[in-house]
Amino acid sequence: MFKWLKATWHELSQSIFVGDRLEKNMKAITLISIICSIFGLVMVVINIIQDSGYVVISSWIFFAAGLISAFASGFFKARKVSMYLAIGGSISIFTYYAISGAMDGFSVIWATLMPIGVSYFLSVRAGIIVSVYYEILLCVLFYTPLRNVMSQYYSDTIMTRYPIVFMILSLFTIVAMVQYHKMVLRDNDYMERLGEEVRKQTSVALERADKLEKMSDEIVNTLAIAIDAKDRYTNGHSFRVAAYSVALAKHLAWSDDKIKIMHHEALLHDIGKIGVSDTVLNKPGKLTDEEFEIIKSHSTIGGTILDASENLKPAADVARYHHERYDGKGYPSGLKGEEIPFPARIVSIADAYDAMRSDRIYRKGLPKEIIRQELVRGRGKQFDPDLLDIFLQMEDTGELDEVCETANKQMTSVIERSLIEKLNKHETEKEAKA
Repeated sequence: MFKWLKATWHELSQSIFVGDRLEKNMKAITLISIICSIFGLVMVVINIIQDSGYVVISSWIFFAAGLISAFASGFFKARKVSMYLAIGGSISIFTYYAISGAMDGFSVIWATLMPIGVSYFLSVRAGIIVSVYYEILLCVLFYTPLRNVMSQYYSDTIMTRYPIVFMILSLFTIVAMVQYHKMVLRDNDYMERLGEEVRKQTSVALERADKLEKMSDEIVNTLAIAIDAKDRYTNGHSFRVAAYSVALAKHLAWSDDKIKIMHHEALLHDIGKIGVSDTVLNKPGKLTDEEFEIIKSHSTIGGTILDASENLKPAADVARYHHERYDGKGYPSGLKGEEIPFPARIVSIADAYDAMRSDRIYRKGLPKEIIRQELVRGRGKQFDPDLLDIFLQMEDTGELDEVCETANKQMTSVIERSLIEKLNKHETEKEAKA
C-alpha cells in the first residue's frame, strides 16, 4: 500500500499540462484569477459596508492573490506562482476563518470548492495538500482540548460532523482527480509516442525530400511506385488516382500547367505512408483504435514531408487534406466544404473510387453498381457534390475504365524503364571494374 501511494504521488508530480493543453490552462488560470480578484474586491466593499471587519482581511487576501496570479500567469506565464498563491491563499483564508469563528455556511462552500479548483486547474498534489491541511486544522480545533475554546463560535453539531463531511468530500475529490490525472497522462504518453514515431519516420522522409526539390515527371512516378509498394494490396493505386484526378481536371477545362501540377499532387497524395509501419499498413485483421490513429496520421506525415520542399508545397495540401469530408467530419483538421483545398476535393473522390474498385486484403473489388451507390450516398457528405456529378458522368460513359487501363499501362512502363536503367548501370559498373 505504501509503495502504491508513493508511486501515485510521484505520478502526480508529472504535469499533464503540455503543448496546447498548457496554453489553454494558462488562459483559464488567468481568467479565473481575474474573476477571483474582482470577487475579492467586491467582498471587501460588502464587508466594509456591513461592518464585518473580522472577514475583511480574508477578502483582501483573496483580492491580492487573484490579482498577482492574473499578472503572473497572463504576462509572465509563471504557472508555479499561481499555484503557490492558491495554496498559500487557501491555507491562510481557511485558517483565519476557522480560528476567528467566521466559518459560516458561505465559508463552508469555499472550503469545499477551493481544493477542487486547485486540483483541476493547477495540480492534484496542491489540491491534496490544501485538503489535508484543512482536515488537520479542523481536527485540531474540534477534536482536541481546543474544542472548548471553539465552542463559543460553533455548535456541537458543526464541530462533530463537519470534519467528517469535509473528509468524505475531499476523498471523493482526490480519487476523481487522481483518476483524471492518470487518464490525461496516458493520453499524453500515447500522443508523445505517436509523435516520436512520426518524427522518426518524418526525419527519414525529409532526407529524401531534400533531393526532390526539382523533381522531374520520372522521379515523381518512381516515388509513386515506392509509395504503392508500401501497401502490396493497392499496387498502382497512386497512378490510377492521379489519372482519375487529371481526367476530372480536364472536364473542368484546366490549363495544361494546372493539370500537370494536379498529376504530381495526386501521385504523391499517399506519400505519408512512408512514415507508417508496414505491420500496421498491411495488417490483415481489424485495426485497433491506436493502429487506426497511426494509419490516419499518414495524411499529416505526408503534408509535413511535402512542406519541406518549396516546389512541392502545393502537393502538401492534397496529401494533408485528401481525407477531409465535405460535411466536416473528416480528418485531420475537420475542414468543411470549400475550406478544403480544391485539388484535395478532386483527389478525395478519385481515391475513394479506386479504393472501392481495387482488391483489398479483406475483400475483392466492389461491383460498379455498389461503387456508384456509395459515391451517390456520399454526395454532399463525403464528396463535393458538383465534382461528384461530373465524375459520375465520366463513369457512366465508360471513360473511367479507359483511364484506369491507361494508368496501369503507364505504371508498367515506368517500372520497365526503371529496371532497364538499373540493368544498364549494373553493366556499366561491371565493365568499369573489368
